[in-house]
Amino acid sequence: MGLRLALFVGILFSLQLPIGCAASSDWVFVWVSSGPGGYHTSQGKTSVGIQGGKLTAEMADESGVHYKLTGYIVKNKVSAKFTVVGSDYFIDSPFSGSFQTKRWSKLVDSKGRESIALTDGWNFIGISREIH
Repeated sequence: MGLRLALFVGILFSLQLPIGCAASSDWVFVWVSSGPGGYHTSQGKTSVGIQGGKLTAEMADESGVHYKLTGYIVKNKVSAKFTVVGSDYFIDSPFSGSFQTKRWSKLVDSKGRESIALTDGWNFIGISREIH
């Protein structure tokens, strides 16, 4: 069930980031964590920076919890460490995934979407933004 959820959410976030994108706060994220009682989701705004293949993201959810992500993008593959700031839960936990850019030409309000989809096998992180 956990893998199916991660794949489903990953498809929703179908993404790719340009290597060399300056830090931007136009990004949003979703964090889906699994536990004995089921799944918990958090979402909010994030600031993302990509320079020379190095990825950084600082996230804050709707309840004020902060998260940090650092890693690398090599040939559309992402390897990163995820931390729930100020907690002993998820400290530099390894996540991996991919990035993609999806472009479309028939929509007036958007030219596409950039996204990052990461999992550790049990939990999922999705980060995306619209291309205008």
